[in-house]
Amino acid sequence: GMVLLSARPFRVGERVRFQAGAVGGTTEGVVSSLGLLYTTLTRGADQIMIPNNVVLAAVVMPLREPDSVDVKVRLTSGVRPSQVQAILDNEIGTPTSSKAVLLEEVDGDDVVVRVQATPELANDGSRLADEIMAALSSVTGEHAIAAAADRR
Repeated sequence: GMVLLSARPFRVGERVRFQAGAVGGTTEGVVSSLGLLYTTLTRGADQIMIPNNVVLAAVVMPLREPDSVDVKVRLTSGVRPSQVQAILDNEIGTPTSSKAVLLEEVDGDDVVVRVQATPELANDGSRLADEIMAALSSVTGEHAIAAAADRR
């Protein structure tokens, strides 16, 4: 425990992935405590206690992917999810590590999709959200502004 506290390969609150045979390949989660004998990771409602000698022998990979932009939008009549994907591909200038349009709901003529995009740089999150709002305003009307406001 003392070696981990002095070397500080990670801190409480950070997401990490440990890779070692003793942890069954890979284990990841948010570091919730650093004790003298165990490091505790939280994954959802589960807590994983890993002996510090295993942590010291493992490869430690910090997971610092930026927060994604995740909005639900109601499409105007006749607009298809593939058209939304094409609009995003053509009009989003912020570099992203992923972009997805997922079908959420079909109710009569109404179609609701979830748009998810992760910027490559954490500082680009608000710019990416603005670009998504602007790009989708033609196919969502007022709903693009409401959906983006829900994210903030």
